[in-house]
Amino acid sequence: MAEFQGIDVSKHQGGILWPQVKEAGIQFAILRAGYGREVSQKDVCFEENYKNAKAAGIPVGAYWYSYAVDAEDAKKEAAACLACIKGKTFEYPIAYDVEDHSQAGFDKQKLTDIVTAVCEELEAAGFYVMVYANKNWLETKLDYERLKQYDIWLAQWLSLIHISEPTRLALI
Repeated sequence: MAEFQGIDVSKHQGGILWPQVKEAGIQFAILRAGYGREVSQKDVCFEENYKNAKAAGIPVGAYWYSYAVDAEDAKKEAAACLACIKGKTFEYPIAYDVEDHSQAGFDKQKLTDIVTAVCEELEAAGFYVMVYANKNWLETKLDYERLKQYDIWLAQWLSLIHISEPTRLALI
């Protein structure tokens, strides 16, 4: 499997010096487009990050953070995401980020229905889609058999360790 150095960013990283990111060897960036069911929840840095990453020659993908409570709610999230990424070109997938504490008590059927609803909407709009979740959620809260047609962005964090090196995107 090929390895590429990449970063994921949102408003929480503040202003990013994209030419320096490129010089540091970063090969791609996954940008948070937003979260939730409203277009007003677009990440305030998404447009700037998109424009400046592209200007620096860094290929991009995007992700949408979910807190949907059912499949119909998830379709509203998909619509908001599509409105925010409209007209943009992505070299990497659009990821659906499912890990919100408000969803932790959902059974596998319900949570997988949520994820499937969004992925189907994004694919129908012509985007390459992947699912972002941690190992525990993938093993215990999601029905992988229903999601295996999508690439997985596996969330793995190291606790109490500051990492100054770029993160890696694992497509499995």
